[in-house]
Amino acid sequence: MKTLTHHYRARNAARTSGFTLLELMIALAIGVVVLGGLLSFFSNSSSAFTELKKSAEHTVNGSMAMWVLTQDINHAGYYGEFYALPPAGTALPDPCLTAPADIYSALAFPVQGYDVPVASPPLSCLSTANYLPGTDILVVRYAEYTPLAPTDVADTGEVYLQGTSNLAEVQIGRGNAVGNFMADGTTPADIFQKDGATAANIRKLAVHIYFIARCSVPADGGDNCTGASDDGGSPIPTLKRLELTAVAGVPGWRISPLVEGVRNLQIDYGIDNAPAIQNSMTNQPGDGAPDTYTALPATLLDWTNVVSVRLNFIAQSTQLTASYVDTKTYNLGLGAPVVGPFNDAFKKHLFVGTARLNNVSGRREIPQ
Repeated sequence: MKTLTHHYRARNAARTSGFTLLELMIALAIGVVVLGGLLSFFSNSSSAFTELKKSAEHTVNGSMAMWVLTQDINHAGYYGEFYALPPAGTALPDPCLTAPADIYSALAFPVQGYDVPVASPPLSCLSTANYLPGTDILVVRYAEYTPLAPTDVADTGEVYLQGTSNLAEVQIGRGNAVGNFMADGTTPADIFQKDGATAANIRKLAVHIYFIARCSVPADGGDNCTGASDDGGSPIPTLKRLELTAVAGVPGWRISPLVEGVRNLQIDYGIDNAPAIQNSMTNQPGDGAPDTYTALPATLLDWTNVVSVRLNFIAQSTQLTASYVDTKTYNLGLGAPVVGPFNDAFKKHLFVGTARLNNVSGRREIPQ
């Protein structure tokens, strides 16, 4: 009996004695290894997500910039019913002038560009502080598709275009005042349809000047980039545009930021100059397709013959990538040499695309 009791107590003691020090150390070591693996997994996953986000950011931003530019270029030269454009004059117009006569004469050039201008400022309405040197500037002109209804009232200082097939006039909105140029039943319109009584359609006129700015958000919260303190201390090159609109009740310019991380915009122009003789069916030269591309049309006639625009630009991430060095080179078209390597830590992607001036090239297509 004593022997059985002794064995029972010995076995019971073995069950309740717990871990030995060696077992505890082994368990802790295994736990540390597992925990380290989990931490490494989450760290790697977080880093991979961050880098994927950076890559997605600059490719998505580049795609958005291409879409915005393409859409505007596709609309260039649409002036409603107005078909007979004004003569080209003797020099390219100053796109910054806001007098109705100046805006009207500039309609002869649905697109207009500047190849890496070196003047300071590059344009009278674009400050040197805002413009990123070495990049192109593009001007696009068109009227909005939907005409204003007879009951609409022109906004004070906004710019409108009223026209028929062979006659047009640029008008400045005057709100509810007499002479607001709206066919509202009380104010006579300046241009009428063939019946001599019905007012011709009136549309908002869009003039957009695209450029690459040195920053996205100026440090002082204003419109002009200020320097190294912009964008929280890391200035981000940004696609912006000047928009012709009402400023304090008169025509002026407003800066609209569009897409961050866009740099080194370079533009090539497709010129339709063959056949040079005016076609009897279209009353236009050419056939609607570009015959040659150039970084800068040489003459006023070449500018009026632009039917397509080739866009070349680099989109880069807005944040640095640790341990990454950009050693690539980029071909930005006819007007710029191959650029790079930048040897910096910003990821980049080259975008190249062609946009057609539908309203210019379409008029030149020869019926088969």
